[in-house]
Amino acid sequence: MIEQHSLEVLEFDKIIEQLEAQALSVPGKALCCALKPAKSFEQMQTELAETSDLVSYLIYEPEFPLSGFEEIRPLIRKTKTGVVLELRELNRFVRFLSIVDLVRKRLADSRSEQKQEHLFFKQIQYLDVLPSLAARLKQCIAGDDEIFDRATPELFSVRRKILSTQENIKTHLNRIVSNKSNVLQDAIITIRSGRYVVPVKAEHRSEIPGVVHDTSGSGATIFIEPMAVVELNNKIRELEIAEQDEIYRILQELSERIAQSADVLKYNADILAHLDFVQAKAKLSFKMKAISPELNNQGRIILYNARHPLIPTDDVIPIYFELGTNFNTLVITGPNTGGKTVSLKTCGLFVLMAMAGLHIPADSNSQISFFEQVLADIGDEQSIEQNLSTFSSHLKQLINIIEKAGESTLVLTDELGAGTDPSEGAALAIAILDYLRQAGCHIVATTHYRELKGYALNTESVNNACCEFDEINLQPTYKLLIGVPGVSNAFKISQRLGLKPEIIAAAEQLVSDENIKFEEMVAAIEASHHKAQKMKDEIQSLQRESLKQKQNLENERKELVAAREEAIVNAQQEATEIIQSARLEVEQLLTQLRAEIKQAQSSNEKQNAQKSAKEIERKLSEKAKNIEIEMYQKSKDSKPDQTLSAEDIVVGEYYHSVIFNITGQALTKPDNRDEVSLKSGMMTINVPLASLRLADKNWNDSQNIYSEQARTERNATRKIISERKMMFESELKLLGYTVDEALYQMDEFIDNAVLANIPVIRIVHGKGTGALRQAVHNTLKEDKRVKAFRLAGIGEGDSGVTIVEFL
Repeated sequence: MIEQHSLEVLEFDKIIEQLEAQALSVPGKALCCALKPAKSFEQMQTELAETSDLVSYLIYEPEFPLSGFEEIRPLIRKTKTGVVLELRELNRFVRFLSIVDLVRKRLADSRSEQKQEHLFFKQIQYLDVLPSLAARLKQCIAGDDEIFDRATPELFSVRRKILSTQENIKTHLNRIVSNKSNVLQDAIITIRSGRYVVPVKAEHRSEIPGVVHDTSGSGATIFIEPMAVVELNNKIRELEIAEQDEIYRILQELSERIAQSADVLKYNADILAHLDFVQAKAKLSFKMKAISPELNNQGRIILYNARHPLIPTDDVIPIYFELGTNFNTLVITGPNTGGKTVSLKTCGLFVLMAMAGLHIPADSNSQISFFEQVLADIGDEQSIEQNLSTFSSHLKQLINIIEKAGESTLVLTDELGAGTDPSEGAALAIAILDYLRQAGCHIVATTHYRELKGYALNTESVNNACCEFDEINLQPTYKLLIGVPGVSNAFKISQRLGLKPEIIAAAEQLVSDENIKFEEMVAAIEASHHKAQKMKDEIQSLQRESLKQKQNLENERKELVAAREEAIVNAQQEATEIIQSARLEVEQLLTQLRAEIKQAQSSNEKQNAQKSAKEIERKLSEKAKNIEIEMYQKSKDSKPDQTLSAEDIVVGEYYHSVIFNITGQALTKPDNRDEVSLKSGMMTINVPLASLRLADKNWNDSQNIYSEQARTERNATRKIISERKMMFESELKLLGYTVDEALYQMDEFIDNAVLANIPVIRIVHGKGTGALRQAVHNTLKEDKRVKAFRLAGIGEGDSGVTIVEFL
């Protein structure tokens, strides 16, 4: 558990204030205020995943409508003890159940296809809108202080009686006002003490007998209830009592209903409060432009461009921070106001935020570890009342840290060893660091002491860091440099600010050679770091340029794909035009053929017609072949890189034929003619291997949109060829066939007749037993190509012939 002192000095409470501002409801705000860091790594993972989950949802969806959600759980507890709720309290439940209903509908209307994968979905889908209770509440309650007349028949009746009695009283009083206007102060009817009265001039008191209820401030007016309406006013009072009794009974009934549904209502309230709480965390993430860090429990902290969330966006300097990689102790050195404490606090605060399930304002790939304890000594906590100096106050807190420290502890200490003699303070600081390291702690310490720089350089798993200083502008940059100890800039700053050279020279003589060598070594390290950082920046610049070029290439690839898709669409349109043109030519040939057959009288003429039919068949066959070649060429031009080899064809997989514009399932591997048997809907057709492409991955046979199109477009040419079998005669003779044979012949005959555009045919089935005729009629009834059919009339063949008309 994280102690309160650490939460306070790291200003976790200010993050909670920002979080609370994002919540929409009182219960949600209460959960925000109660937020503490997780007590286990598993809890940390769960709570952070919950926040990330709602962030991903709210990217595409509006927030949940929780702004009118009020706290109802104390009221639920009251009803369970038998308390009758007041009208305004019951009205909370009206609003509450409306919000429950809205949240359920919002989830149902969600555009997110992955909504069921969200962690909160299962909770919300079990929200119970309690329709019966909600309907009864809405039927009764009109507002915080109003109940509907029709809440019950009894209430409706008593209120009707009150209105009737009031009208009766007004009728009597209006008569008095009209007849006695000279004795009245004003010609009005008013109410005093809940009873109807008239304002009578004091000097005419005796002229209107009745009960005095009030007088004016001056005494000039007396408010009298005339005797004629006393009983009626009494009746109103009785009715009003009856009304209040009935209202109380209604409130009691509604309170009992709420008590009966207490568990469900509490569950609903808990879920909505938690949803608002998580929604607030998600909204805070958006506000801070934060990310979900990668989690671990090995003490590893890596922060990229970490931005302290309490520093204004325009002023904050992003930092890189590292701990727990190849070192567990980080010593940050440098001058005051250089950013050491901000870096220290950023580390601690980010750990607390992540452990509380909050996103952190840093770049992606940042990492945060779980710690069982975060112990901090930050700031000057000297106390006049306790007679504690700066050193004593720091030491008191350090003693507390040492007593509690252990493994899985993050220790943050600001200006370690400060406030006493520098040599003793440095020695004490090193001893404390050694003790905490041996206890297994991860430590971040800031200091002024040169000795701690050397300690970090010479001690395993301890590293230096400093806040960068701009020597040209004589200002800190606030950037944290890991692996570089801080350099004293006192002499350089003094020189540039104009301090006399002789004074600076005298000061340099007072510094020991050992100190000078150490500072020179530190300066060399810093220079090397700057050089390395410059090289790193150049590499990153090259990487960014490489990524940019990669993105440009990807954009070009997408443009090429789009252009190719457009070419495919154009090719398909041109193929459709080719088919339509072919269909028109077929129709013209059919028209010509029908005319020749109609005019053929002699056997020679019929032979000539047969020759014409064969010639037309030859032309159609040639036309179909040309169409296939032309469509194949266009498909080849539009998709040159998607052709498949024989090895690519898998029996059972789905492929698209660009020649026939159909998609279907491969039934065979390519044969010796390089053709594949493709099943599309009810049709099986052999198609050239070169025309096949992989079908869209979302296509399945139940979604076939091509087979009928193929029937009407491509087979319009191929099936027409079969017209030679019937020579375009409109009569089918089924005599001598079995029923099955006859039905097969009839189906083929009808198919050819429809294709040849023959409107009416005759089917000769004979009379016989009538079995064949019945089978023919039953089949015709189910045939969607048939518009109507009838038995032939006298002179047409009678009951041995059926006349069929097509659509």
